[in-house]
Amino acid sequence: MRATTLLNRLLDLPGIDVSGVSLDGRRMLVEVRLRARRLTCPRCPFTTRARYDTRRVPSSWQHLDFGTATVVVFAYLRRLDCPEHGVLVEAVPFARHRSGFTRDFEDVTAFLATKTDKSTIARFLRIDWDTVGRICERVVDSDLDQDRLEGLVNIGVDEISWRKHHKYLTLVTDHTRGKVVWGRAGKDTATLDAFFAELGTDRSSQIEAVSMDMGSAFNNSVRAAGHAPQATVCIDPFHAVKLVGEALDVERRKAWNELRHGGNPAAAKKFKGAVCHEREGVLDVGRVL
Repeated sequence: MRATTLLNRLLDLPGIDVSGVSLDGRRMLVEVRLRARRLTCPRCPFTTRARYDTRRVPSSWQHLDFGTATVVVFAYLRRLDCPEHGVLVEAVPFARHRSGFTRDFEDVTAFLATKTDKSTIARFLRIDWDTVGRICERVVDSDLDQDRLEGLVNIGVDEISWRKHHKYLTLVTDHTRGKVVWGRAGKDTATLDAFFAELGTDRSSQIEAVSMDMGSAFNNSVRAAGHAPQATVCIDPFHAVKLVGEALDVERRKAWNELRHGGNPAAAKKFKGAVCHEREGVLDVGRVL
């Protein structure tokens, strides 16, 4: 089997034929050519057979490693004159616009970002920390489900923190599908207002229930006109159980002090332990809920 045929099968990149390969230290340089005769604009569906010119320097993309070798795919691309976007380098079917990585490489990077931290990904894939973030942005921009906000009925709103609780994200979850469908930096009323602005009044009117914490910020946004004032607000069980636990603590301390000052420290100690055990049972019920 010829080396180019083997590489075609190993790379498994759409729309290309391998025309040559060479080794540069630990880098494998693979030259490819596009099969398509028509040039495609990278920013819109426009296609044409007419080329504006051919670039004199190759375009290159890092691919997934072959063993210990870093694979770099390169090709001499043409340019086209798009009626809407002007003169641009043609799109390639195996990489996103203005990316120096193949789709396979970026998809693996984005998948790993859901499983581990960016520093680990950077070391594993041999790219820098900032590149991981830029790749994730491109993947989300091109592959985000455009219908994710359709058919929302029961949703949940909560915030998460990073950088030691100095930064916050507000996330909206579709309880029916069990997926996060929206997110934005911040945790105030204006942040959730942006979600309802994107959702629109028609889809907002279909929401029947919203789960959230007991703060006023999210509640104010949900109750605003044009958002989801018709929805039933459901308090997160964690926060409800937390209030029960705090109230139980108050009563526990009160009863314990009465027994302790009543001259029966042994009974006070036994009572304290019994109430704490009961509280643990309440918290366990909260986790089940």
